[in-house]
Amino acid sequence: MRTLRGNRTRVWAISAVWATCALLTSASAAADEDEHYSPYERPRSGVTVYDMPAIINGDDSHIAAPVRQPNFDALDSFKGPAPEPDLENKGQTPEGWVQMGNVVMPEDVALGLKQVDPEPSPAWEDIEGNQYPRKHTVYLNFQGSPLLAGGPDNSAEDRSTLARWEPYPAYTGGNNNALAIIQSVEEDLGPFGLRVKYLERPNKTVPYTMAMIGGSWTDINLDSPAGGVAPGADCEARGQRHVVYAFGLTSSSTVNQELAHAWGLDHIFGSDMIMSYQGTGNKDFGTSCRTLCEEACQGPNSIGCNAIHQKYCPVGEQHDTVELNFVFGSNEPDTEPPVVDIVEPADGNTYPIGSSVPIVGDVADNYGGVGWKLYVWHNENIVIDEVDYERNLSWILSNAPEGTYRIRVEAEDHADHIVGKEVTITVTDDAPATTGDPDTEGDTDAMTDGGETAGPTSGDPTIDGTDSDSDTGIDVDEGGCNCSVEHDPTSPLAAGLALFALLGLRRRRA
Repeated sequence: MRTLRGNRTRVWAISAVWATCALLTSASAAADEDEHYSPYERPRSGVTVYDMPAIINGDDSHIAAPVRQPNFDALDSFKGPAPEPDLENKGQTPEGWVQMGNVVMPEDVALGLKQVDPEPSPAWEDIEGNQYPRKHTVYLNFQGSPLLAGGPDNSAEDRSTLARWEPYPAYTGGNNNALAIIQSVEEDLGPFGLRVKYLERPNKTVPYTMAMIGGSWTDINLDSPAGGVAPGADCEARGQRHVVYAFGLTSSSTVNQELAHAWGLDHIFGSDMIMSYQGTGNKDFGTSCRTLCEEACQGPNSIGCNAIHQKYCPVGEQHDTVELNFVFGSNEPDTEPPVVDIVEPADGNTYPIGSSVPIVGDVADNYGGVGWKLYVWHNENIVIDEVDYERNLSWILSNAPEGTYRIRVEAEDHADHIVGKEVTITVTDDAPATTGDPDTEGDTDAMTDGGETAGPTSGDPTIDGTDSDSDTGIDVDEGGCNCSVEHDPTSPLAAGLALFALLGLRRRRA
């Protein structure tokens, strides 16, 4: 039986001594992680704090917008020739990025000043969902979409490093050509732990790569022509929500090449290879070490994933399928749903009005790639419906007004398993100044069949679950971190410090 990765002791009353020491320990660990360079490797950013009076009084910015679903049958209405590039209105690559053929990458990588470390930093690798092998989803977008400019990429929110704040046009090749592309993409990606969607857009919760199919290179911020483009140098797909592009009427090989660029593969030689500029027609991912195409394809010193390729091949070569198998595994079905728990608060807790209520979730899955979100109802009105894109699994309901709060942490994997855990708390004038003693309140950590449900509770008209999205304990002794801070346990600072301490106590993956 799987066990959750979080520390099992509720820590609402944890002292600021431990919290401050946890912060100092985290700062020391962060310094060590500077050695692990990766432009897409983002450890947890901290704790998400919600201003509850503002949210309850009408700030709806934390309610997820509905997922825009495609109408694949309408593609014939866009049918026509490939769009002509608008050369008078072409864009330019964003600051700090350089176009190298059909790859756009961080400038320091393109100039050979930095190379991605072949081993991820411990702080990143320990985050649930980042482990390998990782199931993943590809969404083929033939419909076009308004896109938000500026990175980092977030496919679920239509945000792209290369976007131009203009709607991206639809594919003009018609239904039949689109279906032929889809079939070939499915065949090429079929051996790996990847699924392809096009009739239905994935929920925001689950991480996926989106391929925009159609349009022209001048519809995004590129300096020069390309048949497609992708953000490069994400070795071993450490980011999981990229947006890539395949222009014009295109081919499945172009689509697959841009997807694979986003996952860390570079150009190679070989007219029969998907990752090659050479040749046309039916191509495949390389099943042996193939020579990298650097100067002739991308420019000198521009292959920032060299250290990754050398894990499997001699210097200057790349093995496509071995790398894809490392990241995504094989195509066996995923029959196990995620496991979800809420470590804090305990079900039934009460808090004084104005408290800052800490929420600590715990998620585990048998594959990487799982995503999760937070729901909060206040007096049965949904006030928070938000994907935890930062993977913090830690939130604070700050300055909580009076009322009943139902809190749900919900996880989703790439086999459409949706699992959640809920607790209900009360904020009232009658609550004591502090709430509970971990030694006497009883253990709410054990998972029961009643503790997990598939989707939000029935009868909630405001939520559609299909539409939204080695221990590191701290030693404190006379020779170590010996700190003392007076604090109010209901303040946002104290709650935040407590959550940082809990994060410091999280168990690393073995």
